[in-house]
Amino acid sequence: MGIKRKITAFLLAAVIAMTTFAGCSSKDGDKEQSSQPGTSSEVGGTHKLKILAPNNDNPELKFDDREQYPVWQELTKLFKEKNLELEFEVISPDQYEVTCQTRVAAGKDLPDIINLSSFSDEAAMALANSGTILPINKMVDEHSDGTFNKFIKEDYSFIEKLTTAPDGNIYWFTNVQFQTYQDKPARTSQVINIRKDWLEKYNLQAPKTADEFFNVMKTFRDKDANGNGKKDEIVDAAPNGFMNGIAQWFGLGNFLTSIDVKNQKVVSPWYQEQVKEYFAYMQKLVKEGLIDTDLVGATYEQINQRMAENKIGATFTYCMQTWLEPSVQAEGAEFLPIALLKGTQNSVPYNVIEPEFFSWKKWVVSKDCKDPAGVAALLDVIYSPKYEELTAWGIEGVTYEVVDGRRQQKEGFGNAFWKDMATSKTTYGNPLWGSCVFPGISLYTMESQFASRPEHKNNFQKEVAFYENIYPDSKYCYTAIATDDQNKRKSSIVTDLETYSAELCTDLILGNASFDKWEEYIAQLKKLGLDELIEIEQAQLDKFNSFK
Repeated sequence: MGIKRKITAFLLAAVIAMTTFAGCSSKDGDKEQSSQPGTSSEVGGTHKLKILAPNNDNPELKFDDREQYPVWQELTKLFKEKNLELEFEVISPDQYEVTCQTRVAAGKDLPDIINLSSFSDEAAMALANSGTILPINKMVDEHSDGTFNKFIKEDYSFIEKLTTAPDGNIYWFTNVQFQTYQDKPARTSQVINIRKDWLEKYNLQAPKTADEFFNVMKTFRDKDANGNGKKDEIVDAAPNGFMNGIAQWFGLGNFLTSIDVKNQKVVSPWYQEQVKEYFAYMQKLVKEGLIDTDLVGATYEQINQRMAENKIGATFTYCMQTWLEPSVQAEGAEFLPIALLKGTQNSVPYNVIEPEFFSWKKWVVSKDCKDPAGVAALLDVIYSPKYEELTAWGIEGVTYEVVDGRRQQKEGFGNAFWKDMATSKTTYGNPLWGSCVFPGISLYTMESQFASRPEHKNNFQKEVAFYENIYPDSKYCYTAIATDDQNKRKSSIVTDLETYSAELCTDLILGNASFDKWEEYIAQLKKLGLDELIEIEQAQLDKFNSFK
């Protein structure tokens, strides 16, 4: 049984059993907090809420040190305006999942609000059906000042579509991300990135077809591009599936089942044209030694080691990434994103994209909460423009500035500057509280990112920002929450299907499986439930699209 399936089974069993477990203690700043009942109350107009969440995992900026940061001080002003007094029970990230499962399984003395992100939709809905978590829409409708509903129903309606349960209620609030370019929704692409410095070294043009890519990679290897005296320049492209950029040159979906956004259709690469041509091409890369078969099923650490050793000539990643180049132990290493390559003359290439909109993770209200007005007040803060500013950007003039009417992070702030920000006690909110204690809300533009990216990466992203032939890297962004029956059926077939698909992909690419038995492979996929999975996910997609 796969890891995801084991976790889901455990969560569901825990919800049903409601077995009582002993509580545990945790730390809130410098004060020890014991696991006591939720503290929600409304006394003298003050709303007191207790929140259970994982501590942030930032190595430098600690949530326990939050009072020292001006951005937190600004956030607490928003809470005070709503008469909110919040108590935090934060658990180490590596212990949180088990702690959360144990506390929820006990089903008593629960805090008011719980970060339930480790629970699948299926497990969370089981809690909703048992009454362990409460619908937040009813609290909001009765007590909110209108901010929350305006945000999820009017400004960013995809949130309501993605969080409304089959019974019509909303049981969790979420992280939110929305991105634009030229004031229109725009996607970030994940594509094959090739070594730009090696192309320039041999006066080569960036490839425009799969055949040209093969020839360029062969040149890198034959000419010993990394200069170590060995023919070990390779392509990092996972051969145990379709999420690798190369499959999309042949028009194939990126998962066992994928969403063709342009045609609003759930597809499987196993049923798509040119799937055999894709496998034949991958076999060609393997036979030429351009894919290292030792990396089949490799860990990130093993792949990162090859990257550090200056052996990877092309890899599948975000087109605007800036973290790979510093990891390569070679002067002047640089990656160039390439895409829209044609696998064959008749191919219609697709891009893998990070959707322009995201609604993910879960914060829920427990049955022990006694202050629905306080919950509504908290939600009105979290989904307000000021909270988004503090969380995603920080304080104007300190962590960001406005250039040509758009926010732009100032130099010295971001992922590469954790230590500096911790030393100066100056940061935007996300590293302190986002995605752990509170949701992260990020409403940003591509333009704001271009200032810190190389021009060749910016130009590529601009060219593909509105490209229509796309598969999202997160299917759930386009699907409504499944019904109980749909969840049960999916749980019973997905693990075996994904395992068989991954093994078959690997065997075909390595030449251990013959195309002569293709019909047998497809018959086995059908037997394991591929058609049924497509039907269920199509129903979820259709429901998302028809939501009113």
